[in-house]
Amino acid sequence: MENSGEQKLKLKLPKLIPYRIKDKWGFCDKNKKIVIPVKYDAIGTFSDELVKVKLNGKWGFINEKGEEVTEIKYDEVEDFNNGYAKINFGIKKKDDKITFPGKWGIINKEGKEVIPVQYHELGNFSDGLFAAKLNDKWGFLNEKGKNVTPIKYDEVGSFHEELVAVKLDGKWGFINNQGKEVIPLTYKDVGYFEEGIVKVNLNNWWGLINKNGKGVTPIKYDSLEYYRDGLIAVSVDGRTGFIDKNGNEYFED
Repeated sequence: MENSGEQKLKLKLPKLIPYRIKDKWGFCDKNKKIVIPVKYDAIGTFSDELVKVKLNGKWGFINEKGEEVTEIKYDEVEDFNNGYAKINFGIKKKDDKITFPGKWGIINKEGKEVIPVQYHELGNFSDGLFAAKLNDKWGFLNEKGKNVTPIKYDEVGSFHEELVAVKLDGKWGFINNQGKEVIPLTYKDVGYFEEGIVKVNLNNWWGLINKNGKGVTPIKYDSLEYYRDGLIAVSVDGRTGFIDKNGNEYFED
């Protein structure tokens, strides 16, 4: 009998369950009835109703009926995320370590290559864009594979609150998902936006700015770390304390 206030947890099985016979994989239903033949060398996890499968050293995708959505022809793939999956030709591995990276592209749920397999790295789909690396530079593409920015940045971050940090010639700033540089690339280092503010470093001092690039605090702190309960830990001139997101300071006397 359960104790008062205690809830019984029930394990919810997935619609299709991985099933192995010797060294081959397929999928069965909750009654252990084989739904997808046990013939694959390796399988992934269903995402967006599709799953990656490996056969004869190559990867592709099948649906819940076991139908091939793509040819099983890729050297590496990643699970679907937000309706898209990364695919690779040319990657080489030894003892599960990458010895040659190959090139990456993107397919949609219909198996169509929406971004050609030509990039050295690709990020996940976020705010309508993919981060893309070609040689040593980064830029952003839309879901049709069109450049939203030039492939010119030395480093890029990930989108937070509709803005993403980018670095060029040793300086950081922010762009939006239209590729517009909304905060000039002038900072030595930056954080990521949270509740409309972000920490920035200029001349080895830290401060806070808003989405318009306006100062919320002077850039004067030796350190500045995101904290909790609306407060941010700071140090300046040997003193430690806190500031809130409006820049109000709370130091012990």
